[in-house]
Amino acid sequence: MKKIINIAQAISDESRLRILMSLEGAALCLQHLTEIFDLAPSTISTHLHTLVNCGLIKSQQAGRWRYFSWATADSDPAVVEALNWVKKALANDPTISNDAARRAVVLQTSSVPPPPSKKLRVIFLCTGNSCRSQMAEALLRKYADPLVEVYSAGLDPRPIPPETYQVMQEIGVDISWQKPKTIFDFLGKQHFHYVITVCENAESRCPIFPGAVYRLYWPFDDPAKAPGSYEERLRKFREVRDQIQTKILAWLHEKGLMSEDRNVDRSTDAKEKEL
Repeated sequence: MKKIINIAQAISDESRLRILMSLEGAALCLQHLTEIFDLAPSTISTHLHTLVNCGLIKSQQAGRWRYFSWATADSDPAVVEALNWVKKALANDPTISNDAARRAVVLQTSSVPPPPSKKLRVIFLCTGNSCRSQMAEALLRKYADPLVEVYSAGLDPRPIPPETYQVMQEIGVDISWQKPKTIFDFLGKQHFHYVITVCENAESRCPIFPGAVYRLYWPFDDPAKAPGSYEERLRKFREVRDQIQTKILAWLHEKGLMSEDRNVDRSTDAKEKEL
């Protein structure tokens, strides 16, 4: 009961609630928060102390910087339920949306480095997040988990066609749980080491991801545009799937994230350019 009372008191203040929501999906330090909100550093520190004490957020020291982020899914059930409720209740709140926009700007312009991560964080982008980027996400997760944390998103998300599910199932990869996601679910909220676009449209329209170290362009044909019968379309989906798999395995070998004895095509035309 005391824990629930502490959580309720922590989210009863508007400024504290806004600070909490700004940490959803992101790790920020005191300087980030002072640049986002018109509040004194001492005031923000007090709010952060309250949120940490009730378990809603956690802190991590990295050099001279201390980063704050939401509690993890394995935290106290009362904390997890409270965070889920707050996230759902404020999903369309205009004040929270404005704070998120300011956060995106701050993350892009701040002199504070992105928070450290033990895993390599990668996001694949395409137009619809329905075929190529979904395949790439699943394949990288298959071959690099737990060394790599991988996501995918689209500029204009569309439903995943049945051919995508089928050709991945054929190689033993179940993506039935994967869903189309918009780029705005991640932009300004999470840091990535690699942003990889897999189609020409996404490459030309891709916004700047704050904190990203490398941006790669791996173009593949869009199998969803393949003409013909279902079986004919499946052949194109398989072709693109195999191309993506070859590319990913070659890249993992190049990065030293896979064993030497894997039999793959190790050629790659993607050149990393540091942002």
